[in-house]
Amino acid sequence: MILKEGGSAPGVGPIHVDEIEATLAPLEKALGIKLIDNMLGSAGKKQFSGDIDVAVQVDPDDIAAFGKKVQESPLTLYFAKTSVFITKVKIQNYDPKREEIDPATGESKGVPNGRTGYVQLDYMPGDPGWMKTYYHSPSEKESKYKGVYRNIMIATMCAVWERESSEERTADDRAMEVTRWIWSPSKGLVRIKRVPKPRADGNGYTKAHIDTDLQKPITNPDEIAKALGLTSGADLHSFETIHKAIKKNYKPELYQKIIDSFAKNGVVKDIGVPDEIKNKITKEPDIDRIKTLAGI
Repeated sequence: MILKEGGSAPGVGPIHVDEIEATLAPLEKALGIKLIDNMLGSAGKKQFSGDIDVAVQVDPDDIAAFGKKVQESPLTLYFAKTSVFITKVKIQNYDPKREEIDPATGESKGVPNGRTGYVQLDYMPGDPGWMKTYYHSPSEKESKYKGVYRNIMIATMCAVWERESSEERTADDRAMEVTRWIWSPSKGLVRIKRVPKPRADGNGYTKAHIDTDLQKPITNPDEIAKALGLTSGADLHSFETIHKAIKKNYKPELYQKIIDSFAKNGVVKDIGVPDEIKNKITKEPDIDRIKTLAGI
């Protein structure tokens, strides 16, 4: 799962890993760009993928022209533009009888629901090298969790690791200045200074903030890990490796703060809190029960 602004193409379904290269190869030739080597997330690592996301190295001034080229290709059966280019393409070497195999038992789980012979292909402009790091997703054999867990975990770490807040506060109790790390999909790991945005009338501050980069973004996985107090880029491979690394390298109170914040994330709540931390999360007080006992 890759979180992105966008939508979905009509009449598309999952694609099997053995169908991906055959499907992308004609598009590479037609568009003159690398697609197979620039797949993002779990595509190509799982038996079936719900869609395919690819990073495309396009100069900002040429993005519109590239989008037009994609749209006008006879291989593109549907086209929409949001923050990415959403398309529908025909699956090559399509076999509607392909079954999903349980990696643990080797037994068939049957044909996945929703197979149509077509798949959604999203073109995401940006630096392929960095995007493959940011949107990295481990294989099914390496992790039982989606890559989105990894990204949310890293973003949560960035919010608390080496965070410095001024004592001066706004009227709504926000720090007037915060120095912290952010996990940026377009830049890398960045150290920033964050201040509240002043109101246009000069009377206080809005809910928005202004970020100023304090240093050049870090994009090398090993350097990112070290900046976050870990050992190497391997620590950032999956939710499991990150969890193990922060438990080992962070003080107990910081570890607790991270997993509590992670578990409260809306996406994590929707798709499920990982088993590794379910019983370690600080429980929220039962306000209704407290009121009942207090006779309120």
